[in-house]
Amino acid sequence: MNLKKIVLRSNLYGTCDTSICVKGPGYVTAQDIITPPYVEIVDNTQHIASLTEPIDLCIRLQIERNHGYRIKSPNNFQDGSYPIDAVFMPVRNANHSIHSYGNGDEKQEILFLEIWTNGSLTPKEAFHEASWNLIDLFIPFFHTEEENFHLDDNQPKVTLHIFTFHDKLAKLRKKK
Repeated sequence: MNLKKIVLRSNLYGTCDTSICVKGPGYVTAQDIITPPYVEIVDNTQHIASLTEPIDLCIRLQIERNHGYRIKSPNNFQDGSYPIDAVFMPVRNANHSIHSYGNGDEKQEILFLEIWTNGSLTPKEAFHEASWNLIDLFIPFFHTEEENFHLDDNQPKVTLHIFTFHDKLAKLRKKK
């Protein structure tokens, strides 16, 4: 079955139950998934399975919105269930380019971003979420004055210790 390739869109985080109930013979596609009103199937034509016999196929699906990649261990499933690894990575490709424009001494630069997604997020939503993730990662650098962090005028670079960065990040996340 091709359930991993089904792309869903929802504004809610967490887990919800859906189901597929079809009678064979025939093709099972994403449009056969019965979802709550707040879950949208991006491509209804996505093939799931082919039934060659006149059987009833009923599958209960537990879906969720999350981040990253989650590997399901076969040891954690209940009787009659089959865990599937989850891929929560909507960005398929991203490119950037910097272009100069202007006349003479008044040159400026502009940043072009190209973002392709699988449809579960729009490129604008993906950019917005990535921007907040970057802000969260850089927040510890804004608090360096707390450690009396000073640069000499002729010091070309500063070495930041990775453990300090991760410790600060962990402290900030605990405060949230």
